[in-house]
Amino acid sequence: MEEKNDIKQLELEREELNRIVNNGVTFEVEDVEAMVTKRSFFGLFKKRELVKVTKKFKIEEPTLGTLDRLSREWVELAIDEESLKGKDGMKNARSLAANNALRCAKVIAIAVIGSEYKIPVTDKNGVVRMREDVKRLNELTSLFARTIKPSRLYQIYILIQTMCNLGDFLNSIRLMSADRTTMPIRIEENGV
Repeated sequence: MEEKNDIKQLELEREELNRIVNNGVTFEVEDVEAMVTKRSFFGLFKKRELVKVTKKFKIEEPTLGTLDRLSREWVELAIDEESLKGKDGMKNARSLAANNALRCAKVIAIAVIGSEYKIPVTDKNGVVRMREDVKRLNELTSLFARTIKPSRLYQIYILIQTMCNLGDFLNSIRLMSADRTTMPIRIEENGV
């Protein structure tokens, strides 16, 4: 009876994960923008006011290229757990925050941009080439660095990990590595 409940619980969990991965996850950040409120002297002088705006972003299941870019950033996140336990633990934690805050914001920006990171650009000869949208990546990194708090960062990171769907990715690798056509086939067992 207990096994049936465990299997049912596992199925419900799998359905929830598939729903999240297929639909994507949205989150919002509040930012401040300067809006023109008054124009004078034929529009040459403009009065601006700071206005709070809410910006909504969606994280969808990443493509393999996006997963690769995320992994490049995650590899650079190095934490020395022993240094955090010592007498200078708070000093080392502050140092980690200073060294990795922008990288964390960049990871969120990469997840939000997804496969739209490469954009088509036509050069003067009419040739279309794919170019990385570094400007948008930097804008989103800056936005997330100034608007996302550490508690929210943790929640968004969990969402990104869920959306990466690493379980299906690893299962795909297992299937591909097991079905290699160039794998040697042993004809004789144990030298008989």
